[in-house]
Amino acid sequence: CPQRIARRGNYGAFLMDKLPLVKSLVEKLSQNLTVPVSCKIRIFPDLHDTINYAKMLEEAGCSLLAVHGRTRDEKDGKKIRANWQIIKAVREAVRIPVIANGNIRYVEDAWQCLEETGTEGVLSAEALLENPALFAGYRTPEWAPPGVCREGDLDQAELAVEYLRMCEKYPVPWRMVRSHVHKLLGEWFRVHPSVREDFNSQYKLTFEFLYGLVDRLRELGVKIPLHVKDNDSIEMSANGNSA
Repeated sequence: CPQRIARRGNYGAFLMDKLPLVKSLVEKLSQNLTVPVSCKIRIFPDLHDTINYAKMLEEAGCSLLAVHGRTRDEKDGKKIRANWQIIKAVREAVRIPVIANGNIRYVEDAWQCLEETGTEGVLSAEALLENPALFAGYRTPEWAPPGVCREGDLDQAELAVEYLRMCEKYPVPWRMVRSHVHKLLGEWFRVHPSVREDFNSQYKLTFEFLYGLVDRLRELGVKIPLHVKDNDSIEMSANGNSA
């Protein structure tokens, strides 16, 4: 976590300034737990520092390392591309499994990341919160270029309803529900900001209110479908025809 709250709390990416403390924490955990210890880090501006950081964690007892390919100061994931080459260098420098984090906007990115980094897996954070169907092949409109993608049979409102039903069955704190609904319906709220204002003004949320919120957006005519790759268009382009 590179946010200011992490600086105040002396945790997250700000522990990069206190590597002996990080090492001691991982050693203490690995020596006293019966389950494997995993770590997730951001990169340093200098590759050599990043490699040393990863090796230190491996020596301290880390069994699996996730590497976010951005520095602590690179916070805007949509504007700043993660550095997959540094993640690849980390993978080649350690013996433990490595998971890559950064630049996963749709499922094809995941396959490309695995190929370019040689890692054992990938992570997605912000994009997956916005679009939980990412790994099922669905894209939000901003990552769906015309001629490559077409509208699919799913949208984020349907995902929001599915998410709420799961929350009813497996309760989680309301602050998490509020945050996730914001992520899922953010684009819809931009079309009708008055609905977002009503949502934000609700001090105490209920499932009845949230289901009603989705119904209200649909009644207002909001329709922002998720997209999928259009295989027909791709095939036509490959054959030299217009998509």
